[in-house]
Amino acid sequence: MSRLRYYLPILGYHRIGRFQSDHVPTVTPEAFERQLSFIARHRYQVVGLDVVADALERGTRLPRRQTVITFDDGYEETYTIAWPLLKRFGFSSTVFITPGEIGTPGFMTWEQAVEMSRDGVLIGSHTMHHSYLPSVPEEKLPYELVESKRVIEAHLHLPVEYISYPIGGFTAQVQEIVRQAGYRVACTTNRLSSTPGIDRFALRRVKVTERDGAGPSLWMKLSGYYDLFRQLKAPN
Repeated sequence: MSRLRYYLPILGYHRIGRFQSDHVPTVTPEAFERQLSFIARHRYQVVGLDVVADALERGTRLPRRQTVITFDDGYEETYTIAWPLLKRFGFSSTVFITPGEIGTPGFMTWEQAVEMSRDGVLIGSHTMHHSYLPSVPEEKLPYELVESKRVIEAHLHLPVEYISYPIGGFTAQVQEIVRQAGYRVACTTNRLSSTPGIDRFALRRVKVTERDGAGPSLWMKLSGYYDLFRQLKAPN
């Protein structure tokens, strides 16, 4: 894999809100708004994962200066803070939720997830129990990957076509189950893939932090060449 290859910047967030003592990667609302303003001011087009999936399935290239905004875990603040800001800027997003955590303290409810999906937010799976997939016994993988999809679809009454691997970990077996389950793309973190080029079942994302304001750091992460500046890890 050449690090000089352009790679569509898919931004990865967790919580948008105030810092807490649970070590969840967090970006304050003020910093998040500055980041969205930077994206808008520099005329990056924010597209959904559906647009990415369409292009990968057709084998066509997406134009430069595009980006995707994603959120893991389905925190309550994704609904109460991040979503209103995204709507103000007119930006699309994808939220990966974990059915086993929906409705528990700190996480959005099914009603909130349904409301967001009806407004155009893509809702994807983050497995059933936020499980690190390389450590899950083989017989339990379908429950994490396929049953989570079915449960979300039952609540949304919409197909669930996108998945994010918790902590980015995956194996070839995980990818095959994901493919057979009918997912169109899968997101990881900064993980390598054995597939040449862009692997639609291991799309790397760029972690966005509080320190990424409206300057060189965010610009590098949006450039499409951020692999030059980070260490890429093994899939598992």
